[in-house]
Amino acid sequence: MGEGTRNLTLDDIRPDCEITDSPAYRLEEVVFTGAKVADIGCGHGPLKPEVKRGGGEWIGIEPFPLSDDLIKASAEDLPFPDNSFDVVIMNAVTEHIPDVSKAFAEVGRTLKPGGSFVGYSAYMECFHEISYNHLSHKALEEYAARSGMKLEKIAASKAFGIDYHLARLIEPFVRFNSRFTRSFFRPAIRLLVRVQLKLLETKRYWKNRIQRKMSPEQARAEAQLYRKVETLRYAAGFTFVIVKPVV
Repeated sequence: MGEGTRNLTLDDIRPDCEITDSPAYRLEEVVFTGAKVADIGCGHGPLKPEVKRGGGEWIGIEPFPLSDDLIKASAEDLPFPDNSFDVVIMNAVTEHIPDVSKAFAEVGRTLKPGGSFVGYSAYMECFHEISYNHLSHKALEEYAARSGMKLEKIAASKAFGIDYHLARLIEPFVRFNSRFTRSFFRPAIRLLVRVQLKLLETKRYWKNRIQRKMSPEQARAEAQLYRKVETLRYAAGFTFVIVKPVV
């Protein structure tokens, strides 16, 4: 699990939360009637219709607003009182925030107790637009904890860092966003990685059974966890659910 000075185990590297193979959240399951929803870094506001369909009040926040109905503000300095929102969204935004720790603190301050902070965070994507912080699953967990919140659920994106970067490697010959790249090349690489991860899970299961003398149930559960953590380690990014506990 690493070659540093510490003898790390799977429990050291795994996040203390649910790791799911499907997306960590669906907006229609998070937003409820009357919910105040802050969409930080909302861009053109693509999530506004979905929030409104769920009965929520959408508040678009953007440091570079494109329309008058958006609030001009940075994630590190939100112009709202404490405990203002039921839901906070940062969809593909965390990597573009210079001071992530301060932004998480602002989310923790403005989110109501019991509220949800959801979104997508880049990890092994290439530098894009102006990106500052590509966060690992442990970084999301740490910043949440510092801000009085808890990472509750995380899921790796369908894309892996390797398919993302290999697509960049062939860009002199085939455009990164070409039909071939999007429809065949990257999906083929992702499939190979997922097959490899499944083989690693199988290998881990038999190691648990033969060397560690685990029961079939224990061996299977540990091997599945190992595969999920390995998936996080190579993901292009994560969907996540962070909650603010009710004190």
